[in-house]
Amino acid sequence: MKEVTSEIDGLVVRSSGVWIKQKYYYLKRYLDIFSKGMKNRWKGNLTYIDLFAGPGRCLIESINKEEDGSPLIALQYDFKKYVFVEESEELIEALKSRCKNSPKFSKIEFLEGDCNNVVNKIIPQVDPAGLNLILIDPTGIDIHYKTIERIVKEKRADLLINVQLGMDITRNFLAYKKKGNNSKLGLFLGDNVDWDKLKNPRDTVKLYKERIKDLGYQTVEFKDITIKNTLNAPMYFLLFASKNPKGLRFWKEITKKDHSGQLELF
Repeated sequence: MKEVTSEIDGLVVRSSGVWIKQKYYYLKRYLDIFSKGMKNRWKGNLTYIDLFAGPGRCLIESINKEEDGSPLIALQYDFKKYVFVEESEELIEALKSRCKNSPKFSKIEFLEGDCNNVVNKIIPQVDPAGLNLILIDPTGIDIHYKTIERIVKEKRADLLINVQLGMDITRNFLAYKKKGNNSKLGLFLGDNVDWDKLKNPRDTVKLYKERIKDLGYQTVEFKDITIKNTLNAPMYFLLFASKNPKGLRFWKEITKKDHSGQLELF
């Protein structure tokens, strides 16, 4: 994804399309209901973890407008701790600069590196006695299944995953399948994939959900949120997973209306 310089603060921003408004609409709604609905039960012991944090701001090029990215959005909600992971040194330094003026700056842990490679640094940040919300929002299928497995083992954590179906899996399906377990798709799905059973990209989604369930999660099958581009073509979808039925109820509640205010029909 292309980076450009912000006209507001002179720091790097990530170029994006207007469709990010759809994604952030659902993220904001879940952050709100999660932080408020779980605060008393967990005595405020809530942690927000962003595994692909980016620079903290995006530029919607088609309308030349900057928008807060997921880390700055999360800081608007009440968490005891925030963990921002970013591979690029330039992007994480920009993110740090943007967070410095936040009254919550002392609550932030910044980790530089590919989340798949620095997982040993991430695990200690996941509160085993509290409740965690983990956003996994890569620009491709860059999250490894084993990374998620290691982070959430014996932890209470809701997952909100950007699954790059149209932008990556569908586009590169045949090449990934030919390469097998060592491909990006192989790492995304985990070990021991029966590639002969994967006839099309949708088969990979079905398998992925099964593997997320193997970690003790439930998913809201009919509430995957498809994000479409300006031509109404599906790009990726948001997969929500929780080990707690209350989390699933929250997700159903906040997705009753789409980003335009229309009731979702399922």
